[in-house]
Amino acid sequence: MTKLTSPKPEDSLLLTELSNISEIDYEQDPTPFQRQGAEAVIDFIADFAAEGLVRDRRLIALLLTRLKDLQVRDFALGSVTIESLQLYFNAWNWLLSCAPQGFVAPVANLLAAVAYEKGDSTLAHHALDQAIKDDPDYAMTGLLRQVFSSGWSPSTFAVMRAELHPRICDAIFSGSMNP
Repeated sequence: MTKLTSPKPEDSLLLTELSNISEIDYEQDPTPFQRQGAEAVIDFIADFAAEGLVRDRRLIALLLTRLKDLQVRDFALGSVTIESLQLYFNAWNWLLSCAPQGFVAPVANLLAAVAYEKGDSTLAHHALDQAIKDDPDYAMTGLLRQVFSSGWSPSTFAVMRAELHPRICDAIFSGSMNP
């Protein structure tokens, strides 16, 4: 079993960047912000793949903020492939260690999903425990807990996730891009 990366001490520069990024205003069209979030996922994973960490605190802050949007979170969830499973596992575990209170639940759920797909249900449940501590009402946490406890095979979960991804891409990118 892999362990969750220990939380890092609060990063004042990251907190400053977080305070400079506004959350999505759903009174207006959220699509440009969701697109920005999906692009942040892509950029974050590329940077993480290159260095095993991400140094750009603005990118980290943008990603943490945009992951609060369900479409962006689901885009991140669906971006994983069997070939990139370990990369996403490492990236979400690293990001979870950076996430301050109030930004943990989405990342912990993403980590839980990839841990489950890797066959590490103990770590998946532990990540969900982290999500609950951050936001007891975060809906995906309960859903994933049910899925993991029901005995769904990781491959069935992966198929469901992969089938959802094209619809999320269409919603975010309006057919103009399919990562």
